[in-house]
Amino acid sequence: MKINRFAAISMAALMLSPMTAYADETNYRTFDQFNKNEVNGTLTVNIPEGCTADISITFDSPEGPALPYYKVEKGKSGSYSFDIEGRDNNKSDYRYYNLSVTLTSVEYGNVSEAFTDVVNGTANDSFLIPDKNDNPDSFKKYTYNFSCDDVNNGKSWELTDSDETSKNVTVHLNFIPVGDVNGDGHIDGVDASDILTAYAKESAGGKSDLSAAQKKAADVNGDKVMDGNDASLLLSYYAYVSAKGNVTLAEFMADRA
Repeated sequence: MKINRFAAISMAALMLSPMTAYADETNYRTFDQFNKNEVNGTLTVNIPEGCTADISITFDSPEGPALPYYKVEKGKSGSYSFDIEGRDNNKSDYRYYNLSVTLTSVEYGNVSEAFTDVVNGTANDSFLIPDKNDNPDSFKKYTYNFSCDDVNNGKSWELTDSDETSKNVTVHLNFIPVGDVNGDGHIDGVDASDILTAYAKESAGGKSDLSAAQKKAADVNGDKVMDGNDASLLLSYYAYVSAKGNVTLAEFMADRA
């Protein structure tokens, strides 16, 4: 598959990455009332080679919901560290930090679903950054290590390992939803055209330009064959969505069945 050339990025490659970015130095912080004196932890996000990353951190607190804290757009591979203000989880002084990371393949443009995690959350594996005024000598350092592979198992990403200070996330950048043949995040006439073009080439004894993952996404009716029927179904669904229909392709197919 064409994405194999940057598959399975190892931790050694991450450690040797030539680019290191720090949130303070590159103006990624978006929260105006940030208090350096309250910092009691760091979150480090390691992005593998062959990918760019959209990273955002927001927080919920008595100050309001989903307040912007940090934002990185199309960040290159490397290590991004973010200073985090510590808060205890009580009614008057708490912050639930919401981390979101979306990876995009540099060469092929495949985009992952967003990996999300909550710091200071209520889950058993939630990283905690306490208020240092109430908890002296409690500075925390947590790391998110991302890697990529070409597995197509119906999931965009998986949490593959974790411990008290780190979480390893494997992103399956070759995952393409059924119907989205070109992997651009939309199901439309272009996808139907791609199916017809590939089907015509194969019917004439040639080889299509679609990868194995794209062929799987092109099998709209699930009969293990990519042909004109799949293209016709996609065009019907696209017409339905264009007329303000709001069900998914899977629901659309189930209704037709």
